[in-house]
Amino acid sequence: MNANTVTDDLLLTAAEVEIEAAGKDVRPKISVVAYTGRIMRVPGWGDIAIDLAGLDAGGQVPLLADHDASVGSVVGHGEPAVANGRLVVAGVVSGAGEPARHVVEMARGGFQFQASVGVAPTEHERVKPNQSVEINGRSLSSPSGFTLVRKGRLREVSITPLGADAETSVAIAASRQGRTNMADIANEDQIRADERERLKQIEITCRPIGERDWGAQQKRVDDLRAKAIAGDITVADLRAGVLEVLRASRPIYSGVQRDNGAGHIPRARVIEAAILKRAGFAALAEKALGPACMEAADDLRVAHTLDLCRAALQHEGIDTPADREGMVRASLTTHTLTEALGSAVNKVLLDGYRDSPATWRAFAGVRSVPDFKTATAIRPSFTGSLQQLPPGGEFKHGGAEEATTQYKVDTYGKIFSIDRRDLINDDLSLFDSVARVMGQAAMRKLSDLTYDTLLSNTGAFFAAGNGNYITGADTNLSPDSLGRAIAAMITQRDAEGNDLDLRPVVLVVPPELQTTARAVLESEFIAAQTNLPTGNSLKNAVGLEVEPRLSNTKKYGNKASTKHWYLFAAPAASPLIVGFLNGQQTPTVEFFGLDQTVNKLAVSWRVYFDFGAALCDPRAAVRSKGEA
Repeated sequence: MNANTVTDDLLLTAAEVEIEAAGKDVRPKISVVAYTGRIMRVPGWGDIAIDLAGLDAGGQVPLLADHDASVGSVVGHGEPAVANGRLVVAGVVSGAGEPARHVVEMARGGFQFQASVGVAPTEHERVKPNQSVEINGRSLSSPSGFTLVRKGRLREVSITPLGADAETSVAIAASRQGRTNMADIANEDQIRADERERLKQIEITCRPIGERDWGAQQKRVDDLRAKAIAGDITVADLRAGVLEVLRASRPIYSGVQRDNGAGHIPRARVIEAAILKRAGFAALAEKALGPACMEAADDLRVAHTLDLCRAALQHEGIDTPADREGMVRASLTTHTLTEALGSAVNKVLLDGYRDSPATWRAFAGVRSVPDFKTATAIRPSFTGSLQQLPPGGEFKHGGAEEATTQYKVDTYGKIFSIDRRDLINDDLSLFDSVARVMGQAAMRKLSDLTYDTLLSNTGAFFAAGNGNYITGADTNLSPDSLGRAIAAMITQRDAEGNDLDLRPVVLVVPPELQTTARAVLESEFIAAQTNLPTGNSLKNAVGLEVEPRLSNTKKYGNKASTKHWYLFAAPAASPLIVGFLNGQQTPTVEFFGLDQTVNKLAVSWRVYFDFGAALCDPRAAVRSKGEA
């Protein structure tokens, strides 16, 4: 039928949006293909796909105009459904404002609308370039990789003049209007943080550095940069391309380079790159310093650590001693070599720290404290509800006596050195065997303290009186006991009977229970029961972390157990808190040169870390006793 003919049975088609005007007193129907199940490119996010199997799309969903969550911008409402690998919504135009009227009138006039979904991600992962993933009934892959939203909640569907992607007509709304779940925001922020890090690495790789004139090669570098930002090539492909450009231009670095002006890469940075490469950390060096610096390091043609000592002396215009020990001692007094060594050690140490597992981050809130005095943290669920005020009424003060937790940070540290003999012997194993290990040790100490705090159960944090300690006939991990724990957290209420709206997000178990935990959370079906369905109602109900400290009786004594397991709300709910001095969540590394280490011929590094941990809000955590 002609779309310009207005009758009671007119079906108005607008791309992925259909609006049917059925009669004067009947609300127009609306049908939306909200997401086609494919990869979409969203500005500020990059390539994204949503696994519809993990999308919480139950119940009624609002249909908005352009993601405007105000009442006047509601176009209608509908019921979402997943069919043939697509997200569709069937509903009615129930809005009473101008946006609803405009949508109907424009559709009657033949305007082709597009659809856009607002999704709050709760679980995501990064899919590698060219890796295929089977979701939504199809195989998806991208030459530049993409972010896969494994779980999320459908917030709304919007009718828009133009979607973010012409093919899919889908966008994840950048606006945070109407969201209150901090776990959703944290996961969304993580996706954005990943994208910011990707863009940062692109800029590091392509920076002209003011230290090199790209000349005729600038356009090639700009083209590579544009492709990387668009996601057409990976950051690794970008580095390789820029390195090829550099090698084609073949700039020459002299043995003596005293000018650190705009025309050169700082010599300390070049020597740092050479140190890291010789120590076996070339990938780390290229990621942190960029391909231009790596190319300059290659031009040094380092065959022995002594070549680095010689380069530092030549750069600072110091005569090179004839004997090796004299050369090493002299070079360790230069600013160039000591800066390069210190920076290289710091990068390796922090890489080891960041690469170490930290399961506590899945549930612990992070706090910043200004000093080493006892600090106070508010227990979020104890702060009470807002009170209705009569006209001209007076605000009441909320009590905080039982709503606080006391904690403080302490300092943990160690010193390590590199002897002149290590340089003479061309031995840089310190970087892997000491620096990296020290970084891992820093994270290990932090995790030790965090889980010792959890297992100690100070002040009867886990207790029947708090409604967070599961006891009874069967407390071993099973679908039934996990269901009891989830219900215990969801039904937490304050003294006045107000629901606290806590939601569990992660199950933490010792290694001995990981097989059982995966079976409970990942199995498609559970054993059949009389008059009950056999589907697994707990499939992917929460995330899973496996923590060996929970069963380490050698270190924690009878506080640890192979049977105990824990359920936690999101970090924002603060079941446990980890505090850092001035918010610094990484160890501090301080360098001491040869002239500062009088008791031995060596340069040293002092590593220290200021942190503390405390149990905070018992209502945001559940522990199961487990049967011996």
